[in-house]
Amino acid sequence: MPNNAFVLQSDIERQTGFGIEQLRKWRQRFGFPPAQHDLGGRAIYSRDSVNRLMVIKRLLEAGLRPGQVVAKTEVENLKMAADLNLFKPHVDRSDSTNALISLLGYSDSEGFKALLRKQRAKRTMLDFVQNTITPLMLGIGDAWLSGEIDVYHEHICSSMIERYLIAETLKSKPKLSYPVFLFALPPGERHELGLLMVEAVMAEAGAYIVNVGTDIPINCLKLAAIEYKADVVAITFSFAYPSRDVAPTLAHLRRLLPQSVLIWAGGAGVSQVKRAPKGVRIISHFGEAITALGELVRAGQAQPSV
Repeated sequence: MPNNAFVLQSDIERQTGFGIEQLRKWRQRFGFPPAQHDLGGRAIYSRDSVNRLMVIKRLLEAGLRPGQVVAKTEVENLKMAADLNLFKPHVDRSDSTNALISLLGYSDSEGFKALLRKQRAKRTMLDFVQNTITPLMLGIGDAWLSGEIDVYHEHICSSMIERYLIAETLKSKPKLSYPVFLFALPPGERHELGLLMVEAVMAEAGAYIVNVGTDIPINCLKLAAIEYKADVVAITFSFAYPSRDVAPTLAHLRRLLPQSVLIWAGGAGVSQVKRAPKGVRIISHFGEAITALGELVRAGQAQPSV
């Protein structure tokens, strides 16, 4: 990527996955990333800062905490990534993952979508997200770090997969008397891919799906859950969500919702929660969500779909 380019503050979240408020707190605490201003007074970030933020993203995804990463120098970040093999190309990448990445590199969107449909054919959605989508997104990160693709390829990949999952979810028909699920992302959270993956899995399994969207105020979630007679409110937290805010957000939502409405939480962000608030179920993987759905159906807790 060219080092003489700059990214506007309004675009930084799309480029890196980190919110403006989070970057501001890091800048106050760790002195990074430095903000500059263009001639019009708009805040901008150097391409070097964006590149380093992408490395930080990989380190956080690997389980490190911001204090262990952002406080370090760029050289130390790169060494940490190398020690964790985050720069090693083709780590556990299947032939299908490499083929999809290659199509992205050649800007062959139609070929990418065709291969994605082929991978989905005659497979359950659970199998598809576990063995095609998840490995692909990990492979995309490795491909970027090894210089095979640019950051915009990653965004294009995510966009095409999100559109595909939405289309597949809309094809599914809920089963009679199966649970009503209200899917949403909490305030400040905009990373939707993980939510759409579990949503597609649950839809194929027979759940009735209502997607409220991203960055939803907690009180709005309460109103939507009551209005749609939701059996379960399901929300996800990405790696970029402030870990200290996950448990309080879930506890707040639990206080607002009727006890009859279950709360499920998943995503990389919940891995830092040592103890889930009472009345909140942490879902650690897609298969567990299917198991939990079966438990609901057998227990007869679901309301008829509306």
